[in-house]
Amino acid sequence: MNRMLLHLTMPENWNLPALLRDWREDTMVFLRHDVPKILVVVMASLVLIRVLKALTGKIVALHIRKVPPGFRTQQVRTLATVTSSVGIFVIIFVAGLEILALLGINLGPLLASAGIVGLAIGFGAQTLVKDVINGFFILLENQYDIGDNIRVAGVKGTVEAMNMRSTVLRDEDGTVHIIPNSEIKIVSNATRDWSQLTLRVTVAYSEPSERILMPMTSSETFKSRGSIASATGRWSISSK
Repeated sequence: MNRMLLHLTMPENWNLPALLRDWREDTMVFLRHDVPKILVVVMASLVLIRVLKALTGKIVALHIRKVPPGFRTQQVRTLATVTSSVGIFVIIFVAGLEILALLGINLGPLLASAGIVGLAIGFGAQTLVKDVINGFFILLENQYDIGDNIRVAGVKGTVEAMNMRSTVLRDEDGTVHIIPNSEIKIVSNATRDWSQLTLRVTVAYSEPSERILMPMTSSETFKSRGSIASATGRWSISSK
């Protein structure tokens, strides 16, 4: 048995011209049939990536032109960047699978291994994934903006920063709270569109009712306050 193996591996028994001929034929077949298909896949992927980047850039530019400067610009850019990155990853992943299939590589074991690895990563980073997914929908639905006064996860304060993973609030005491987006279940926004104010004014009993209510109901009183839209509501006098 040892002599036979030694005999088969001796250089003089190799048919080098036949090996070179087979290698040349396989190379020519690969260059004629497979390389053009691979180039088509690569070119199509590059075109799709450029179209995706141009589309997200146009959306961001259109939004910035339509809204006041600084209004939700950071959120829109973050959302566009995430969408573009996910789209590019999907395009590259699908293109890679197509190229591997053209090279004759069996994708079954590879996909099974990738699925196991992805499952392990998903279990290990499920909190991070929940943060990112919830942050994506917060940005998509425009639940709050930077500068809004909100209450989330039992904390009330002004939004100073927000990203895909967390929201930063500063409360009335100046304390900064960093809240993971996965902890945000209910958002109470006190500065969205309009809010209501209960104003209590103490006056002397001798003051006439008309004199008390006139400055309160006059729109001129509130025109000097840029943050107050109107003084509509119910006004009453109580002896408490």
